[in-house]
Amino acid sequence: MITGNKKNLQYKLGVLLLALLVVFLVAGTIFNGIDLSLDIHQRLQAPSPGHALGTDALGRDIFSCLIFGTAVSLVIALTAVLSSALIGALLGFAAAWRGGLANACIMRCADLILAFPGILLSLALVAFLGPGIFNLILALVCSSWVTYARLVRAEVIKAKEKEFILAARGFNASALRIASSHMAPLVFPLLLTQAVLGMAGVILLESSLNFLGLGLDPRLPSLGQMIDAGRPHLFVKPILIILPGGCLIALIAAFLLLADGMQSRSVYNRIAKKL
Repeated sequence: MITGNKKNLQYKLGVLLLALLVVFLVAGTIFNGIDLSLDIHQRLQAPSPGHALGTDALGRDIFSCLIFGTAVSLVIALTAVLSSALIGALLGFAAAWRGGLANACIMRCADLILAFPGILLSLALVAFLGPGIFNLILALVCSSWVTYARLVRAEVIKAKEKEFILAARGFNASALRIASSHMAPLVFPLLLTQAVLGMAGVILLESSLNFLGLGLDPRLPSLGQMIDAGRPHLFVKPILIILPGGCLIALIAAFLLLADGMQSRSVYNRIAKKL
């Protein structure tokens, strides 16, 4: 008996975690507002009516920094993952569909990028390009598109010899028409699962770069930057590390659970179709 689809606990937990984070961001913005102004005379203050969680070493409201940092991590990760998935899907389809020289060039570039750990490649690119949100997203995309390209290439190679694809080619359908009408429905579920999984990796990578001081402008709070700034005050005010660290863990765990749940659902659907 197959009951995995009804009892997909990972998927439900992932959705619940993401929903709680969204509610936290929206409610915090509505009731507390976002005030990132510096006030060195108010540094390391205890929680008060004006600062629900107190202030950090620069006198900024911790709650506002937490809301802003979580939102920034989500926006950067979503932008980087969507860009990586789009670029990777196009290159993967071109490599599988054209074959020959195009396939060799694209796959050798992918192999070259895979030869370097993602964190080192992103670190080198950000150090070369300089800090900034555009440079950070560019570095994340450069180290992430390969996974999507290889996934799409493998699926297209497997599907392009099927009867309905051959029939479409026999009616002189263009490559764009075949890609959008026939290949996309086959590849999209796998691509979506990989993108959700990639969100967790990109959030961790983005936070690591900000922790090292090579991501966004240091004046803009991010989860990685908040953890780094809180290290000197670990024993004086551990909340400076615990709160951004907890948000970071929750974000990564939510997307990992979602990806695991989506994979389980797709496996269940394939088994159910066979039965």
